[in-house]
Order: sequence, then C-alpha cells, then structure tokens
Amino acid sequence: MRLTGILDVLRDTQTYRAVLRQLRDSGDSLSLGVLRAARPFVLSALARDWPAPIIYVTARIDRAYNVSEQIPVWLGGISPVHRFAEPAPFFYERSAWGDQAIRSRIETLAALLPEESELRPVPPIIITSARALMQRTMPIPQFRDHTLRLAPGQRWKLDSLIERWLGMGYEPETIVVEAGTFTRRGGILDIFPPAMEFPLRIEFFDDEIDSLRTFDPSSQRSVGRLNQAVITPAREALPALTPPLAARLAGWFAQLPSADSDMTGPQADAEALASGTAFPFIEHYLPYLYEQRVSLLDYAPADALIVVEDMGELRDTVRGLEDAALSARSTGLLAPDHPQPYLDWETLETALAERRVVTMGFDAEHDTEGALQGLLAPEKRFGGQIKQFL
Repeated sequence: MRLTGILDVLRDTQTYRAVLRQLRDSGDSLSLGVLRAARPFVLSALARDWPAPIIYVTARIDRAYNVSEQIPVWLGGISPVHRFAEPAPFFYERSAWGDQAIRSRIETLAALLPEESELRPVPPIIITSARALMQRTMPIPQFRDHTLRLAPGQRWKLDSLIERWLGMGYEPETIVVEAGTFTRRGGILDIFPPAMEFPLRIEFFDDEIDSLRTFDPSSQRSVGRLNQAVITPAREALPALTPPLAARLAGWFAQLPSADSDMTGPQADAEALASGTAFPFIEHYLPYLYEQRVSLLDYAPADALIVVEDMGELRDTVRGLEDAALSARSTGLLAPDHPQPYLDWETLETALAERRVVTMGFDAEHDTEGALQGLLAPEKRFGGQIKQFL
C-alpha cells in the first residue's frame, strides 16, 4: 500500500506551511501537539519538505519499530529510512550486540556523514529509541580514519589491505554472505561492508585494482560495476585500538578465574583484545576505546531536524534506564575503572538544546497549544450514543 498522495493534504495547509517557515527561519524548538496515531503521517510530510536528515527519537523500542514500519508506506520508498537499533545486551552487560544491530548502527552513522550525503539526492530519515540514543559510539574522526575509498587503478598490497580490514572489525570467512566478513581467492577479494546493500568483489591485476563489482551473496553472481566503493568500519568497537587496552587491563584479567575453569567469564577476552581482532564481546569494551562521550546526535549535521515523539516520556525513560544501569553495574563482573557506556539525561538534554528540535507531543511544561493541534485532532466522541451521532 502507498499513501503518498494523502501527505499533500497536510502539506498544502497554511498551518503546516507556517510551521515549516518557523522551523527554517528561527530554528527554535517547537511543539506540534500531534496525536500519537498521526505522528508517522506528520513525520513523513516533514521528510518530504525538510532538506536535511531527520532523526526521530521515541522513548520505547517497540514504538521505534512501529514508526519505522509505517514510514515507507507513507513515503513509498522516496526517502531512505534507517533504523538505528539498540544493542541486544543492557548497559554493563558482557554479551554480544547482535549482527543486525551492529549493521544497522554502522549503516546509519555512515548515512549521516557529510561526504556520504552529497552522493544521495534525498536525505535519510533515522528512527531510534531512548536506549539506542544513550549508547556511546565511535567518534566521527575515528570513523573517517578507518573508512577506505577504493577505485580502479589504485595500488594495494593484498596482505596490507586485509590487515586494515581486520583492524576495522571485519572477520575472514570461506565465503562472503553476511555483512562484516571478507574472503580472499587468489587475486580476488570479497568483502561485505555493513553500509552497502550488496557485498563487493575486488579484482586485482598484480597489486592494482582492476575492477569493482557488487554481487548477490546467494548466487555469487555480479550485480553491477562500480567506479568507486566506500568500505566503512564493520563495527563501532575497532579491534585496531584494543591491544593497548589489553595491557591496561592485564592486572585485572590476571585476578580472574582461568578460562578453563570459567568458560563464560571475561578471562578469555584478554587474548582477543591483545590480538587486535574482532570477537563477539568486543563492544563491551567500547567505552574504554574512546574518551569522547559521543552519541548519534554528534553525527547529525547542523541543519538536521531532531523530532522527539514525547519529550517528557523520553526524559523519564532515559532516567529510568540510568537507574537500571547503576543496578546492573553493582551486580556485574566489571573492572573497577570500567567507563560509563551510556550518556545520561543531562548530557542528552544539553545536546538537544543545541539542535533544531521538534516535539510531536504536547508541551505540558508550558501548557501551550501545539502548532498542529487544531489541524490534527479527534472529532467529538459519542460513546455509543447513536441518536446523537445520527
């Protein structure tokens, strides 16, 4: 089903156009007062008219999924929609993030970089939740430094290129099917960057790149030829940065039970960190790798529109997650100096104050009417009174 035509009904109203002018001219925060059911509809209209990326922040994870499923129906595939997902484990929990979450987050961060947005005619829409927004991530300079741009004619030593990929979080496989993996067959390298729809096949003539092609991982057949390819990091925790951390935590690892006596404990992580290669629990150590407290908001360009579904609900949810994280820290097996892996509400509130923010809900704090409240409101409720209804 495609409902794109209905958006024009809203976009043609004077009230909506006045909201757009206010956002463009003043840049002040604005409360729209839109009913929950109509919020994906209004978000889709904004996506048609706003010339920069839009980040939509919900309090709950299930609501983020719900909105991300509705937006393509309203827009009909006009704008790229990215779901910036939550890692599977909770803060301080030593567990694997999950391949899908890792891929969606890297894909989103890459889509927000200015050099990537110039290649896309339509800016992206990012849908995320409070917990995903709180999670600390890789700073932009490190993301750029560990991103490779390949083109035919470039010269690379294959072993040197593979070593770079290992430091970027890619893992070797016999055949490339999943994102974040690579393989080598003679003078051919296959790699699947998380930000690409299809994996990439690089054919070499001696040490020179002869051709770049995308291919279907199910059939291994070529899909198309490329003039250039961008290979982003495979994950937010870069293995290239872990050897110094292994040395820093050596004393703590030495106090733990051996891996033979406790196969589920963190003792086995010491060798993986020292080797500088990816392993399932590497994201647990992400806050050690970057001193900067960076979130998705830091990747958003200055003209991005931050749309918060309900500011009060977002605040309460973030603070509730903070309390739960403190409890998890007190019961978890952590090094004494384990850094805080999330951003608290005060930090996020400061970051939002520096942005152009729209709140879909009502401004309960100032008790003011939303800018679209009179335009999108329920009709009179009859409560089963048939005579009144008729």
